[in-house]
Amino acid sequence: MKKILFSLFFLSFIGFGQNNFYLGLGLISSFVNTEENNNQYKTRNPLDFSLYYGNDLIINGYLKTIVEVFYLNNRVTLARNGSKRFELHQNIGFGLKPGLYYKKHSIHLSAGMLAVYLFDKDEEFGNQLDYFDESYFYGIEYNYDITQKVSFNLGFLFSKFEFRSNWTNHSLTDFSVLQYKIYYKLY
Repeated sequence: MKKILFSLFFLSFIGFGQNNFYLGLGLISSFVNTEENNNQYKTRNPLDFSLYYGNDLIINGYLKTIVEVFYLNNRVTLARNGSKRFELHQNIGFGLKPGLYYKKHSIHLSAGMLAVYLFDKDEEFGNQLDYFDESYFYGIEYNYDITQKVSFNLGFLFSKFEFRSNWTNHSLTDFSVLQYKIYYKLY
């Protein structure tokens, strides 16, 4: 697993010899659907942060793709049962984003893999069960180049991810994330 994550992280360094690297910081809103006894529940975290590192790979005058590694700090409490809490805590992701661009605007489809971290916690006794699993996502993004070095990005990703809590009888069914990002290009 470590070799795979290491390879994915450094994939953007070898992108066709292009040096179009960027670092990004963003605000995210997470929306999660859970289920308990055939009842549907929607939970959200309206504001949290995210970090991004990527490389723009220019294919021609209007096509490009982006290779990106990112961190999403979701922190969404999915369910409570007395002193027991079920939470979607964070994601680490790797995505490929092919897209079209024209002057300062671009639109991208995105797809990739997430490492999803969840936990069940008994706050009264301090016991915690940690879960770390993989999930696939897809989404869409719009990018606007404010200057030659700074870009604004608005994106949405969706992941179908099913997981049952040990202590709260809730099951996570899927989640989505709305992202507002600012990128600083290092090239």
